[in-house]
Amino acid sequence: MQYKKIALAFALLASTIVTGTAQAALWARTGGMVYDDVNNITWAADANLFQTQAASNPNMVSDIIAANGGVIHDTANYYDGYTGIYNLTSADFNTSTGTMTWFGAQAWVNNLTLGGVTGWSLPSTPVKADGINVTSSQMGDLFYNQLGGAAWTDIETTHNANYDLFTNVQSYVYWSGSEYAPDPSAAWGLNTSSGYQGAPYKFGQFYAWAVRPGDVAAVPVPGAFWLFGSAMVGLMGLKRRKNIA
Repeated sequence: MQYKKIALAFALLASTIVTGTAQAALWARTGGMVYDDVNNITWAADANLFQTQAASNPNMVSDIIAANGGVIHDTANYYDGYTGIYNLTSADFNTSTGTMTWFGAQAWVNNLTLGGVTGWSLPSTPVKADGINVTSSQMGDLFYNQLGGAAWTDIETTHNANYDLFTNVQSYVYWSGSEYAPDPSAAWGLNTSSGYQGAPYKFGQFYAWAVRPGDVAAVPVPGAFWLFGSAMVGLMGLKRRKNIA
């Protein structure tokens, strides 16, 4: 009978571990990053990282332009003179607010190194879908599923505990790296003050939130595991004392 009780306790604790892990989608990482273990992507913890970096580096904009060879390649559109080659200037960057044109945001993230790793990009929007409650894009999933945002509601006022893993979250439009296929003069973006996904023109000045595929650190063991381990030791000790008695 005692063995059955121990087995039942183990089963209940194991269930707690599985449930806890499934619900804990975001993990804080050292180096200013947050890992999403559901989508297997890593976000910059600073949601206005460009402004933070520019505040400590007066040459930030010129360095970014130089690192990109002075240009950004995209689908030919009005803003690049229908050549597919856009010439970057300092006007693509606003170091005071952290906002950038789509071209500036692409240039910044192309050469970003954070936490000692590269490979960062702007969030993707894989399908054409504008409006609210759109979770098919990486920004939409982050807003609604990971941060607990609500349609037509500012993320600053409606969110869950995961929101506290990030800093400098802005209530405005964040660029997607995906162009708007019907008109490549525009690109996708999501407004965190309302949860609305749309396609503003690339020359607008909006924010950029860096993301990269995969994780950059070993996944930490959930706290439930330690509870499970402690329970095992306790139950084994209880069984041993009963045997001795």
